[in-house]
Amino acid sequence: MPSLHESMMSLMASGDNLSAISKSVSGNPDAVKSALGMGLPMILGSMSNTASTPAGAQKLASMLGQSGGTIPLDNVSGYLGSTAAAGGSGMLNSLLGSQLTPIQNAISQKTGLPPAVVGQVLAIAAPLVISHVGKMVTGQKVKSAGLASFLGEHSKAALQSSPEAAALGKQYLGTQQESGGLGGFLKKLLKR
Repeated sequence: MPSLHESMMSLMASGDNLSAISKSVSGNPDAVKSALGMGLPMILGSMSNTASTPAGAQKLASMLGQSGGTIPLDNVSGYLGSTAAAGGSGMLNSLLGSQLTPIQNAISQKTGLPPAVVGQVLAIAAPLVISHVGKMVTGQKVKSAGLASFLGEHSKAALQSSPEAAALGKQYLGTQQESGGLGGFLKKLLKR
């Protein structure tokens, strides 16, 4: 069974979906695919980090409940034309906060896409990830208490299946404090 990261990448980076995302951000499809490959593990890692505290788990459970798994990954073109796509920036800021700009800049350096375009790609991806995770959590009947473990496993698999994301995590961690925040969480994952 493919990991969450692998299944999302295969759906988001397939022909029409990748073309729709690339067209909406005016980016090269190969660079957009690369940005997705690095960005999805960062989003999953941030979700896992958020879920690691009771308040964060509740906040994330609320986000997952709001999405209800209603955004279909097999119809990204339809999603891009919907009002759900407009909420991506807010979700992304809520998840990554002050770490968003350094992550955008790091992905930009790797892909050649401007940081603003990377931000648009990540803003498109965030609601798709949240919706897909919401669908999986509902389907597997994962409770709030098990959310951090569930997301931690998928974040670890995402980093392991994407050498670029693992390298980005290591590079990004070099500028972070030793503990706490997304940096501390990713450092723990990368050491496993």
